[in-house]
Amino acid sequence: MKKTDALVFALINNTRLRSKWLDLVMFSLTKLGEGWIIFLLLTAIYFLSGAVGTWYVQSIVTFMAAGLICQIMKKYIPRARPVSVLTNVNVLGERLTAGSFPSGHTATAFALAVVFSAHWGSWAPLFFLVAALIGVTRVYVGAHFPLDVLCGAVIGLSTASAILDLLNIALSHHAPMAVIFGAACLAILTLPLWRGGTIIRMIDGLKGIL
Repeated sequence: MKKTDALVFALINNTRLRSKWLDLVMFSLTKLGEGWIIFLLLTAIYFLSGAVGTWYVQSIVTFMAAGLICQIMKKYIPRARPVSVLTNVNVLGERLTAGSFPSGHTATAFALAVVFSAHWGSWAPLFFLVAALIGVTRVYVGAHFPLDVLCGAVIGLSTASAILDLLNIALSHHAPMAVIFGAACLAILTLPLWRGGTIIRMIDGLKGIL
């Protein structure tokens, strides 16, 4: 598996098609998977386009959850970035060395593709095409192995599907407390990450107190 992963990485990262123009396109696309850019774009679209509905809240909750899951997995499944274990790696942007598995950019891209497809089904092929391209860019810029990208896509798809179902159930039963409870759980999971810790460490700390 590792040999195949490295081989596919080399085929994409060292492609003969690489050029300054392609570098610019791929680097621009890969930025679409970053959390703060996603938030700004979603908010701008919501307030400027007049596209009202539940899609905005669903998108925010979904991409945050997918990104959070990836961050937690990075803590427990440490994997070196390609530049740390391979030679002749073309890197665009920040030269990252750790936290390769899984790809958070890909997870959020596919999560949003699911949400958008649920609201604008006729555009679904385009949404998933963009998500897939963002995944490819993560290999092209030297940030991730193909396996990282594949697992990120699975996380994004599954997380978005689950959250959409939960939100639809909550809204259909007029249960705002369910949404509040979900947001509270998300905050509890996020806090230890912000402080550089992990969920397990937080639990161990509570055990020591009790």
